Amino acid sequence: MLECFVRATSLFAVIAWRILYTTLLARLDGDLPCEVILQRVEWQVLAEYIEPPGHRTRCRRCTRRYNGLWIATLGGTWNCLHDPPPGATVIWRGFLVLHEIT
Repeated sequence: MLECFVRATSLFAVIAWRILYTTLLARLDGDLPCEVILQRVEWQVLAEYIEPPGHRTRCRRCTRRYNGLWIATLGGTWNCLHDPPPGATVIWRGFLVLHEIT
């Protein structure tokens, strides 16, 4: 029984770290590549889902800031001008949607 608890806690710790790390990086400015947050397949699917090929109006570069905002958009934020930066719950919901579409 204890082994199952340790395995589950280890898995949840990795997931929680990824969500909090993405939340922190989405709030910071910078031009690090998106591979810091996402794998290649994930950011390609995310870019195609958020911006279909005929509607490329946003930044075309794959940066962590845009990916953090795109994940938050999947999580339910509207990304309005006066909204606070997305929190961990919104990023978590966005990751759930991202894994479903990936």
